[in-house]
Amino acid sequence: MNLHDRLDDLAGEMAGTDLAGLRQRVDRASRRLRMRRTLAASAAGVAVAVALTGGAALLKVRHEDTRPDVVPAVSATPSRSPSLPSSAPSSSPSSAPPSPAAAIPGALSFLTLKAGKAIELHRYAGGTLQTVNFGTATGEDMYATPSPDGTRLAINTSPDRDRIAPGDLVVATSGGARHVVAKNVRWDGGNTVVWTPDGSALVAGGVRYDVATGAAHPLPDRPQYLAYSPSGVTTAYLFQGNDLKVSTEGAGATRTVPVTGLDECERTAGCPTSVQAVSDSGLLVALGNVNSDPSHVYRTVVVYNTVKRMRLQLGAFEHVWFRPDGGLVVVTATEVKVLDQALKVTHTYPLPAHDPAAVMFYRA
Repeated sequence: MNLHDRLDDLAGEMAGTDLAGLRQRVDRASRRLRMRRTLAASAAGVAVAVALTGGAALLKVRHEDTRPDVVPAVSATPSRSPSLPSSAPSSSPSSAPPSPAAAIPGALSFLTLKAGKAIELHRYAGGTLQTVNFGTATGEDMYATPSPDGTRLAINTSPDRDRIAPGDLVVATSGGARHVVAKNVRWDGGNTVVWTPDGSALVAGGVRYDVATGAAHPLPDRPQYLAYSPSGVTTAYLFQGNDLKVSTEGAGATRTVPVTGLDECERTAGCPTSVQAVSDSGLLVALGNVNSDPSHVYRTVVVYNTVKRMRLQLGAFEHVWFRPDGGLVVVTATEVKVLDQALKVTHTYPLPAHDPAAVMFYRA
């Protein structure tokens, strides 16, 4: 049978067929098939997405659980630690989370001292930001440092800063009231004012002054860049040349520690001997490079082991302070890191926003 005859037969068979009804049934079946394929594809996509998302979450959890050296980034709530208990969850979902800076142990302060401007101390302590105004800075105000409790400010002044002329040693209180403790006090370099740990006295120019009475007591060696340890049991200061003196109560004689094995001492005249901080044991000191002008040094460049005569490898940092538990607080350009006695990072916090010209202080 040829093609022409076959077509005639099919035409005859379809003569009695309802073509319109057949077309409607075909259309309905086609739509049902398309819908089934779409639903099947959507279900498969959801299953794949869940599998991928669940796998990623599982990988993340396992990665953090098996890497104790990796410290999770701190957001509004710090990582759990025996020394830093997490805050109780808020009963109000809309309440603002606490500032990460508030969780930093101890008190981290930023002091702004600019002639003609308000003297402001921004202090993160006890879970809250404390801002204290000490009046307006005068053109004679050279350097200042807050008391251990942050309620007072010790200020070195000078009638002629160009000649580095000695001036008044002043204590200011909140609101700007000032009390002159002593006159004709040096303020250059390592002679700038330092509070004693109990806040009862000031040391400046190698002399100890009673805050209440102004009574003066010259100290042996006329120490420069004097630093007290967190508990106040140890002192360290620049002695002569590249030597340090470290003394701990009840530990016998004062130790003289030469700083000669550091690269900076071989390359530059600014060998790091300006003491910024000292540990309670006297084992570690934080040192800054001494500059060639009379300005005070605030920045740490090396943490030095006074027994092994070598630096600690802590990476890049701007400041380092010690804590009574033997740990460290390390400040970088963007973060505050808390280290334990083994020099392991236990917590990391974003560095609070502050005036770049502000001087940073820390109290354990």
